[in-house]
Amino acid sequence: MEGPSGVLEAVTPDAGRKATLAEAVRLRVVRNFEEFLALADRWHALLKETASDSVFLTWEWLYTWSRHYLEEGQLWIVIVFKNDELIGIAPFCVRPRVTGMMTIREMRFLGSEGVGSTHLDFIVRKKHKETVLRAIYRHLHEEAAGAWDLLTLSELPAESSSIDLWELMVGEAGRVMEVAGMTVEPFIDLRDGLEHFLTSLSGNERSNLRRKQRRLEGLGSVTYERMSSSQDVDRAMDVLIQLHQMRWKERGAAGVFGDYRRRVFHRDIARAFSDKGWLRLDFLLLSGEPIAGVYGYAYRNRYSFYLPGLNPMVAARSSPGILLLFRCVEEAVREGDQEFNLLKGAADYKIAWATGLRRCVTLQYYNRHLRSAAVKALESGKSMIKMLVR
Repeated sequence: MEGPSGVLEAVTPDAGRKATLAEAVRLRVVRNFEEFLALADRWHALLKETASDSVFLTWEWLYTWSRHYLEEGQLWIVIVFKNDELIGIAPFCVRPRVTGMMTIREMRFLGSEGVGSTHLDFIVRKKHKETVLRAIYRHLHEEAAGAWDLLTLSELPAESSSIDLWELMVGEAGRVMEVAGMTVEPFIDLRDGLEHFLTSLSGNERSNLRRKQRRLEGLGSVTYERMSSSQDVDRAMDVLIQLHQMRWKERGAAGVFGDYRRRVFHRDIARAFSDKGWLRLDFLLLSGEPIAGVYGYAYRNRYSFYLPGLNPMVAARSSPGILLLFRCVEEAVREGDQEFNLLKGAADYKIAWATGLRRCVTLQYYNRHLRSAAVKALESGKSMIKMLVR
């Protein structure tokens, strides 16, 4: 039903309990940036009480992404209340997607395009998980059924209970959910300290670190610098962007910051995270000149290694990027972080240092109406043609 200010509302019982224990929940759909802005404090409070708490689900990350990547009216954030208590959020948006000769309406998680977000999920207190997900599922297939053609749940941690619960509901309705993608995240477990991490490295890897450090010190004065205060952010991002682009220009590629929208997004998120104390911008300097940089985030005892930068023309044999990465691991241990997340990608240097791997999956399924059936048939036809051509 329609709530105040055009906000959609619905009431549903908990399908997972007996009727006598059923608890009513109320849904609202946030469709504009003003309401999204007003959610900040309640979003923070809920997120920190969930198993899905990550820097990529913070209000700061998703609000900033939405302001740069969405147009007015594309937000579709489903918020779930029990009485007046916020107990769940489905951070969705609906955007057009061109497939073949058709344009479809895709509903997907906020942040799931252009900026490398990972560990996306529903934001729900554990004890309310099934209640909230069933309410959201019902909303999508009843009140909101005419608003979307394709649902994409991007970068869900493989261990998330959301996958099993959503798959169960999809199966109960006779639908089929497909795995559209999978990513790998190497990480370093820091709970036992730096020495334990060092012993997990091969003897050759440890020797290489010492040798490269000595070689670099033979070229000049080696210093490390961290810039994360709000006064330093713009200058530090200038340096990081320059180093990152130098590395990719040498390879003949544009690099992350070659895209204007991504560049502006990261400048804004760096300022926002700096204000929260989550930003980490580290540099290795040779004789006072920055030759390598690392852009990362430290949030709730987890360091996220987002992006490196490197001047490929200086001290290449000393691997300054690897030396700086090791320094960042040392600093993460010193600050009490329990994990150093190397984020998406199975690059050799990540695998060599990782003490574990995680996976995230992307799930998709089509709505049940004529438009979606036509798109599904078109996509299936394309797949069949590809198979025949091989």
